[in-house]
Amino acid sequence: MNFGFSEEQLRFRQEVTDFCLKAPRYKPVDPTEESFFSPEYWRDLAATGWIGLHWPKQYGGQGRSWVELAIFNEQMGYHRAPMGDVYYGTVGLFGDFCCSYGTEEQKRDYLPRIARGEIRFARAYTEPQAGYDLVSIQTYARADGNDYIISGHKHFITGANVADYLFLMARTDPDAPKGKGISFFVVDTKTPGITVSPMWSVAMRTNEVFLDDVRVPGENLIGEKGWAFEYIDKDPHFRYETSLGFDLGSTCRLFERVVRYVKEDDKQGLSKSAQVRQRLAEIAVLVEVSRLMTYRVAWMRSEGLFPQHEIYVQKFCQSEVDQRLANITTEMLGLLGQLDMGSKYAPLRGMMPIYLRVSLISFLPGGPEILRNAIARKGLGLPG
Repeated sequence: MNFGFSEEQLRFRQEVTDFCLKAPRYKPVDPTEESFFSPEYWRDLAATGWIGLHWPKQYGGQGRSWVELAIFNEQMGYHRAPMGDVYYGTVGLFGDFCCSYGTEEQKRDYLPRIARGEIRFARAYTEPQAGYDLVSIQTYARADGNDYIISGHKHFITGANVADYLFLMARTDPDAPKGKGISFFVVDTKTPGITVSPMWSVAMRTNEVFLDDVRVPGENLIGEKGWAFEYIDKDPHFRYETSLGFDLGSTCRLFERVVRYVKEDDKQGLSKSAQVRQRLAEIAVLVEVSRLMTYRVAWMRSEGLFPQHEIYVQKFCQSEVDQRLANITTEMLGLLGQLDMGSKYAPLRGMMPIYLRVSLISFLPGGPEILRNAIARKGLGLPG
């Protein structure tokens, strides 16, 4: 693995940085929502051709490498691009899955429209009784002639309120063994029978999606029927890796702000505190480990290799550094760390929203315990 960027990659990174710095301040749909999405930003980004930049040119991409995708994602995250989970669900999940397993007709239909910024997707996996135990989902797609009738209840469906389609997982064979008989569908959110309702957590908005006898054309089944769980077990990218580099960029920006605050602090003497210095040094190490694992996964994909446990390790490192940085910073700031954004007394423009958001990591896809088990199973060969 080459740990440095080529001249072409460095030029591309600077091009992305320049775009981010010159972009106006777009207003998200609602900055309190987890979707944190700006349609105007999405439109202007599409004009650059960078949405799906790693896809083949015949499908609207630029044929770039996965390393360049990680470079792009890192810069987008660092500059807080208002794309949110819409970007993950549209490009990293559905788009990459369609590119790998969709029919030629599906690729030519969906991918160019995504690249032009015309359509957006939300991941619709989780359910109230299943969570991320995806083998236990109960949403059922019943064959009816050439169509499917889908009924069920999905929750924690981030971005469904601003998506045009759902990338939905449903059971197509109710009698199949656990983990079998589950399929992927493309579902238009404007289809009769779909209701999207907001769900509010301590930090953000996500959504519940109710499907009441929703009729979906048979050609909207994507991938082999009954193979959904096999796909995500074979390639963890379709469960965990959708933000490769984006969260890294966000973390680097926050860490730089925290270190600058400590250096400039005159009242508490934080820069002279042995405890603060040691804990920030630990974060610096974790950030670098997360960066190396992020680009290792990207490099492997660019070389045609098939990362498995590396994806779990990368995701675990990123989750760990996010949680530790939020916890350490909030503790270091004391009572001031509990002030919300907008308070003139809040250091670092307010840490509480970041702390609350990061606190949810354990309950999101790829929580630490799930990832540890995956590393043990895929990386160490221990029984599942």
